[in-house]
Amino acid sequence: MKYLLVFISLCIFDISYSQDTLRIPSEELEEFFLALDTLRTQDSIKTELITELENTIKLHKILNKQDSLVIKYKDQEIHLLNEQIQLHVNRLEQVDKWYKKPWLGFIGGFTSTIILIHVIDYTLP
Repeated sequence: MKYLLVFISLCIFDISYSQDTLRIPSEELEEFFLALDTLRTQDSIKTELITELENTIKLHKILNKQDSLVIKYKDQEIHLLNEQIQLHVNRLEQVDKWYKKPWLGFIGGFTSTIILIHVIDYTLP
């Protein structure tokens, strides 16, 4: 019952309440609509700009991922090249152990000369 009375009183108040009309000059109204059109145009331009900037951000994220992959592959390549260099250094150390010793060369040269003299049976004049 209480709600019914409130509803009826609101209906009566709404019917009896009259609104005052305000007269706006046509020049001000035209200026308002021109300003509204300008704001709509600016809003559409800014919306397009925001869309383009969002696309640019997406592209930069993709480029960032690609750059990080390239850097990762380059780091892996550097690591593999360092391993290859180390393998070559180890090989050279093993080869140099017997190849570049001066006393071994002297003994090899001396024995090969003696063997050559005996093979061709060379005698001094």
